[in-house]
Amino acid sequence: MFEEMTNQGFSRGQFLRRGTVGGLALVGAGGVLAAVSGPAFGATASDISTLQAAYTAESLAVYVYTAAIDNASKFKLTNLDYFQAARADEVAHKNYLASALGSKTPTGLKFQIPAMYLKSGHTVLELGHALETAFIAAYLGAVKTFSSTDLKEVAAQVAANEASHFSFFDAALGGHAVTAALPASATIPATLQALKPFIVS
Repeated sequence: MFEEMTNQGFSRGQFLRRGTVGGLALVGAGGVLAAVSGPAFGATASDISTLQAAYTAESLAVYVYTAAIDNASKFKLTNLDYFQAARADEVAHKNYLASALGSKTPTGLKFQIPAMYLKSGHTVLELGHALETAFIAAYLGAVKTFSSTDLKEVAAQVAANEASHFSFFDAALGGHAVTAALPASATIPATLQALKPFIVS
């Protein structure tokens, strides 16, 4: 499971519900994150590219959390309830993006975890810390690059959610569980480039 896994599908019905005026409300562990309307929410070509990159990153997050849960005993990972709740968040993000993209959703994604992160439970935590740091930066960057207010709001909400995940890993590694006062930002496509070692296809 930790070495390679094909991207799995999840039930949208668990995480998405229709709004009262044809909009889409994203529901995760923290409640309703956003309500927007339209099949692709009026996204521009640039928005679509960013949403596709974000979908790939969220699919990787689901993959990593699933692998961590399935191998928790092997790597002596505690706080399994955190990993399950965080995975639910990432699935919610992924399903929202799939609904926004419709037919433009990437397919056939496959991932792997570099061997350097599979040495011990500590290196698994370091992996989580690194990924969540990258996700915070990516979604903060998306706040600047998305063209619509609705998408900018969702990006900010997801960044806040990813920050809570960062806090878990930072504390588990002996940190203070606090992000930088002004976290760095990066574009989601640029972040995806940095994640290439994890992407098989």
